Amino acid sequence: MSVDVSQRVKQLRRQLPDAFRLPTEADPRPANRQIAAVCAWAAALGLGGMAVALRAFVGLVAEYRGWYAPTVVTIGLLGLACTIGAFASVHRRRLPFALLGVASVSLLIGWIVTGL
Repeated sequence: MSVDVSQRVKQLRRQLPDAFRLPTEADPRPANRQIAAVCAWAAALGLGGMAVALRAFVGLVAEYRGWYAPTVVTIGLLGLACTIGAFASVHRRRLPFALLGVASVSLLIGWIVTGL
């Protein structure tokens, strides 16, 4: 079983640098529609993130809860990292949208947590 896991780790190490790299001149240009869709989705996430950040600020000022700040920051950083990854992988077909989906789930979780 450990051999299978080590092979998967090796395969992942080979694939990740190709998935998350800036495109070169040799890469095909992404379609304008795909770039526009990624930008629009990221803009919507940014606006939603501002609303969650405002709620988080109010939650931080209102009362002290030791778990609150690290949880909100972790959720926000996860969403931000996925959104940045979507832009870095825009030359891929599905990866940017999968990452933006994870960022959307992160935003939804942030909205729920800040409402507590």
